[in-house]
Amino acid sequence: MDETQGRIRFGLDRTRIADVHSHLGTGRLWQARNLADILSYHWVQVELARAAGCRLVRDPQDPEGFIRQALPFMPLIRNTVNHYALTGILRDLYGFTERMLTEQNWRTVDEAVRAHNEEPGWFNQVLQRAGIAKVGVCHREGKPNPEVDFISYEYGEYLYAVDSVGCLRQIVGPDAPLPQTPEELQAAIALKIDTLAREQHVRALHVCPYPSDRYPGWSFRPQDPTRVHAALKRLLREEILTPEERRTLISFSAEATSAAAGNHRIVLQMFHGSIAHTDENTNQPPNLSYWDPDFLQTHTLLFAKYPDTIYDLFLGTRIPSHEAAVLVRAYFNVLVSGAWWHAFSPTTMRIMFRDRLEMLPTTAWNAFFSDGYIVEWVYGKQLVTKNVLSHALADMVAEGYITEQDALEMAAQLLYHTPLAVYTTSSA
Repeated sequence: MDETQGRIRFGLDRTRIADVHSHLGTGRLWQARNLADILSYHWVQVELARAAGCRLVRDPQDPEGFIRQALPFMPLIRNTVNHYALTGILRDLYGFTERMLTEQNWRTVDEAVRAHNEEPGWFNQVLQRAGIAKVGVCHREGKPNPEVDFISYEYGEYLYAVDSVGCLRQIVGPDAPLPQTPEELQAAIALKIDTLAREQHVRALHVCPYPSDRYPGWSFRPQDPTRVHAALKRLLREEILTPEERRTLISFSAEATSAAAGNHRIVLQMFHGSIAHTDENTNQPPNLSYWDPDFLQTHTLLFAKYPDTIYDLFLGTRIPSHEAAVLVRAYFNVLVSGAWWHAFSPTTMRIMFRDRLEMLPTTAWNAFFSDGYIVEWVYGKQLVTKNVLSHALADMVAEGYITEQDALEMAAQLLYHTPLAVYTTSSA
C-alpha cells in the first residue's frame, strides 16, 4: 500500500455508506450464531467444495461438523478474495490474529462469535463499525432493530415478468379474481406497486432475470393489445406459452411495472450476469457467469420510454460493464452499482470502477452494495470494496487526473450521497 492509497483508504474508513441491497434476514437470520454461519457463506462454501473436490454438507444442527469438513481445505483458498474478506471479518470483529483457521485455533473464534451473538445490539455494532448508515432489506423479513435505517425492497420478478398464473396470484393476492384483460393486468400491477409503496415503504424492486427458460430473449417493442390479450387468456388456462407469447407478456408487464414504479420513484434494480446452474449431480458452482448481449440493448427502449423511472444496473460479469457505463451516460434515469456475484473480485472490480470513474459523474453510479446474508458479510464486502475503490482512486491521483482531495470527496459521493439521493426520496 503506497502512501496516497493508504491515506485514501484511511479516509474511506471514516466515510458513511449506504448499502442499497442485501439479503439480511433471509430465513430470519440477521447475524452469525456461530463460526459455521460465517464460514458457510455460499461464496466461500463453493471455493471450499472445489478445493475438496466434493460438496461440503452443512447440517444446521451440527455446525462443528461443517467446520471440521472445511478446515483441511482452508490453505487452498487463502489466495481468494473471499478468504481475504473472511479473515477481515474474524480479525476486526472477533479478534482473530492468525493467517487462517486451523484445527488449533477455530474453537476460540467460534466461542467469540457465539458470545457476541448473545450481546444486545451486536447487529447495530457491526453496521456501525462498517460505516453502514442505511441498508437495503426485503420488507418481508421484518426489522431486527428499530434503530437501524433500512431501505425496503420487494422481490419484484413476478411484477416485471408475468409468465405464470403464480405471478398473477402474487400480484392480486390469494382471494381476488385474476385479471382477464391487459387493462386489468396493468391496473393490478399499478395497484400492487402503489400498495407496496404506501404500506411497506418499498423503495426498490429486485428484478433478477437470470433463469434462461423464463426469459426466452428480450423484446420491448410496442405490443399489439390483441396479442397480449390472446397470450394472457392462454396463460390463464395454464397452457404452455410459445416463446413469442412469453415475450409478449413479459414486455407488457415490464412496461406496466416501469410506469407504476416511476410514479412512486421506486428504483428497478436490474440484476444481470449470472445464471442458475440446475445440475445437482456435479461439483459445478450453483450459479455460473452469464451474459446476454441483448439484455442492455433491448432495455434501452424502456429507459427511453419511461424517463421518470430509475433503473439501477447490477452486473455479475465484466463483459457488459463498459457498455453499461456508456448507457448511463446516455440515459439520465439509469445508474450502475457496485459489482454482483462473480464480478465481485478485485481485478474485475478495479476495471469496472476505473471505467466508471473516468466516464461518469459521481451522481451516476454507486460504489457499493453488499448482497450479504448476515451482517458479518456486509462487513466483509465493504472491506473489499473500500480496498478496490481506494486503489482505483489512488491510481488516478498518481496519473494526474484528480487530486487526493478530489478522491476523498468522490468516495463520499459514491458510497453514500448518491445512493441516499436515489433511494430515499419517495412520493408515497
